[in-house]
Amino acid sequence: MRIAAHMLGYGVDRFLADCVATMLPHIDKLFIGYSKKPFLYNGAARQTETNPTPRTAFSDLSAGDRLEIIDGDWATEEEARNTCLEAARRQGFDWLLVVDADEFYSAQSWEQLRQILGTSISYDHIITTWYNFYKSSHYVLVERDGGIKSTNAAFAVRCAGSVRFRDRRLPTAARLRILDCPCHHYGYVMSDAEMLTKINTWSHAADFDRMRWYDLKWRNWTITTRNLHPVSPTIWRKATRFPLPQPEFAHKYAIEVPEAPPRRLGMRIRDAAYDLKAEGLVIARDVKAALRPFR
Repeated sequence: MRIAAHMLGYGVDRFLADCVATMLPHIDKLFIGYSKKPFLYNGAARQTETNPTPRTAFSDLSAGDRLEIIDGDWATEEEARNTCLEAARRQGFDWLLVVDADEFYSAQSWEQLRQILGTSISYDHIITTWYNFYKSSHYVLVERDGGIKSTNAAFAVRCAGSVRFRDRRLPTAARLRILDCPCHHYGYVMSDAEMLTKINTWSHAADFDRMRWYDLKWRNWTITTRNLHPVSPTIWRKATRFPLPQPEFAHKYAIEVPEAPPRRLGMRIRDAAYDLKAEGLVIARDVKAALRPFR
């Protein structure tokens, strides 16, 4: 069994070296999809922004011939991922993993994952569970159901057959298996400047009011702030202290979060309005679903 992984190489300075170091002993090759420009989700950023991660950052990883940088200028995230998938197919790999630079698995999880991939002959799409962290590895996001663990859209796709990425990292594959080998996702563990770059250039840039979310839910965040998900606010009810033992790599991302000053009345009103709208939409959706059988 031959396993390749891929990651997107835009704006990954903070995590790159550590993520690759934890992953490389457990895979046979790593493809990097590298573009100098962001995707087309935010046309203004496409015209003005350039990749803050230099291409040389990847060649400095000392991965030898197990690293292949694929240069491109892609309009969408799925185009970049499909380019890596096609390269893995041409080179005869059995699985292509989706491991972006802010996604970390423990050594124990990697051993379990590799063993399971070797026996999952009836599946062509595998996802894992993950913890989503906010601001620091100290704080984990609480899901709508009150738990701190959810599932990602894709961890592995089988290279044989016609599987493709159809929407960001979501593939067309139908035979799905879920593995409880948690990923520590540090996609929201960064500085204010890094977060501002992220929301202006990533594949969800057109899906929400970027500056409103950044001001209310990120820059002025406190432990009591609710509805933190940028696109679907109520999915992440709040952030709380991570209650479980931390893996070996977490200490590098234990960013100290300064206590925010007390919110002024205007800020509290705007935040309350944001929450009221988000929660009202959920209530309206649930009522509509409940009434559907009576139509």
